[in-house]
Amino acid sequence: MDNIFIPYLTAVIFTFCFMTLMWFWGKTRDNYAVIDVGWGLVIAGIATVLSFFGSGNWFAKLAVLIPVWIWALRLSGFLYFTRIRTNHPEDKRYAGFRKDYGDKVHSKMFTNVFLLQGFLALLLSSPFYFASHWSLFPNTGLFGPNGTLMVWIGWTLFVFGVVGETIADRDLHRFLSIPTNKGKVCNIGLWKYTRHPNYFFEWVIWLGIGVIPILSSPEAMGSFFSPLFMFVLLRFVSGVPFAEKYSLQSKGDLFREYMRTTNAFFPWFPKH
Repeated sequence: MDNIFIPYLTAVIFTFCFMTLMWFWGKTRDNYAVIDVGWGLVIAGIATVLSFFGSGNWFAKLAVLIPVWIWALRLSGFLYFTRIRTNHPEDKRYAGFRKDYGDKVHSKMFTNVFLLQGFLALLLSSPFYFASHWSLFPNTGLFGPNGTLMVWIGWTLFVFGVVGETIADRDLHRFLSIPTNKGKVCNIGLWKYTRHPNYFFEWVIWLGIGVIPILSSPEAMGSFFSPLFMFVLLRFVSGVPFAEKYSLQSKGDLFREYMRTTNAFFPWFPKH
């Protein structure tokens, strides 16, 4: 492996500058939910920076860059056009932070939300680093350190995750578009089998990205840290716990019954 210092120093500088611009945008709009738009873009930007410095070939770099940019543009575009451009009220998470931070809201949003998310994005970057030092050629066959087996497996998981997340979003939108469903719990389609199909398929996307360079070198097994870390974030930190906190506040016993019958993360048949 080449020197890790220069590419990661550049990635840190990029992340700091990008998150500073996102914070300024949120401050001027008085809506810090813009960080959700920036989350995917900063990760894709980090991947691009690391790829630029890597000594691998572009087959390997694009094997990871293409899915991560598809993921980032889909996620950020969806959130921008449905939450920011439409002047949707600030997400409850950030409204809660405003209350907690008081007169230090702007400085604490910068350090505790924007810079923290930038740091988390850097922690997710191991697949991009290992792919950037990989000599992958399409004519080398499936097996071996330069083989394409894990690219095919990774891309299959990635496509499965994108399709599943799209279906979950469609099911939720269809449920919420019916006025009589206001205050009820969405339990149709994929939401019948997991309380958070969007988070589950988001993790599948990252599992796909994470496994792509995993056999490129012995140390590239560290690439699996990204989907493992994403699972912890989604299941135990910023995903499921926040979503369920507000669902319990707004739906009460209806959501408690949903919790009793339906798995939180991994899809399975509902209990009776």
